[in-house]
Amino acid sequence: MVEDNFPQEKYFAVDISLTMLRSVPKLKITADSDTGIGIDECAALSRMLSKRIEESGITADFEIEVSSPGVGEPLKLDRQYFRNIGRTVKITTNEGKVLVGKLLHVVPSEFIDIEEVSKVKGQKQPEITAHRVLFSDIKKTVVEVSFN
Repeated sequence: MVEDNFPQEKYFAVDISLTMLRSVPKLKITADSDTGIGIDECAALSRMLSKRIEESGITADFEIEVSSPGVGEPLKLDRQYFRNIGRTVKITTNEGKVLVGKLLHVVPSEFIDIEEVSKVKGQKQPEITAHRVLFSDIKKTVVEVSFN
């Protein structure tokens, strides 16, 4: 119901969960957009979705919370990968291997390409290694926050 009423041309739902908070159901939606999402946009989405849920005939009390993905939250959707092209990501594979590199290219539902830069002892120039990682091999991808 939430996804059917979500303004997907601009925003997309990253995660939707329903939990019981005391005796009142709480609908939590993590939302994003291709250009990022702010608190005012989250509040507007919350009001719009709450109104649409009430218009659908649901009369029970409920809470609704719309928030953006937090720093350090794993990427879940292709659109999130596209949005982060050019940024440094940390990938943990299903086998536990960790790769850190610049996200270069995304082929939806198939693979991503990253460029890993590593310092080699005794060399001035860093070593650059290209990696193609299948989405099916990815356990988790997180954008690395840089304060440079």
